[in-house]
Amino acid sequence: MNIYSINTNVARYFIKQNFGLTIIMKCKLLALVFFFYQTSFGQTDVNNKIDTSNYYNYYSNGGTLKGQGPTTSWLTLNEVVPVIMDELEKAGHHWLYDYSLFKVAPGQYVILAAYSRKSNFGFLYIQGHEVFPIKAHRKHLTQNDLLTADYSSCEETPSGNPNFVKIKKLPKNVFVLNENCYWYQYTNNIDDNKSLVTKQTALKILREDIKKYLTNVKVVK
Repeated sequence: MNIYSINTNVARYFIKQNFGLTIIMKCKLLALVFFFYQTSFGQTDVNNKIDTSNYYNYYSNGGTLKGQGPTTSWLTLNEVVPVIMDELEKAGHHWLYDYSLFKVAPGQYVILAAYSRKSNFGFLYIQGHEVFPIKAHRKHLTQNDLLTADYSSCEETPSGNPNFVKIKKLPKNVFVLNENCYWYQYTNNIDDNKSLVTKQTALKILREDIKKYLTNVKVVK
């Protein structure tokens, strides 16, 4: 065997070895890319599926979350008011007022989160929530099941003794939204947002409820 044949065989050997290494490296690279895709983009965001009919199904007690918790919070009145005002304006209602004092009857007043004087209706946001969200809250928007009245408030007096006022029946032009219904969850790990009902989703649910009320209201020009 001459030197030329030996060199040729050696060259072929190294070419085969390099080719094999190239294939292995490409496979490893593809596996790494697939793993990165699965961990970063493969997890479905449950918030894309959520609406008023199903969001209680996504309440979490922890489970496989990465962060501590979760913590459950509810939308405050100050967060709700701008949303109602925005939806009223979009629907074409006029003479809009927020935090409006509304007289139900002599000695009976409520603070409406938003009110249209022109169309003469408004939204009452009942504040306060129970410890855990339950779906039944959406069926009991008033306080009637607890206090035998649609709404109860406490008035402070000059004597320092509180005066509790119960409104047995709210007028039909006062639409009730209840804080119990607008909850969301979070942990200290942002990756958990895809598995939890977020604050943005709670605001979306709120908007859906407002729009449902507004479908039954005539716009007064």
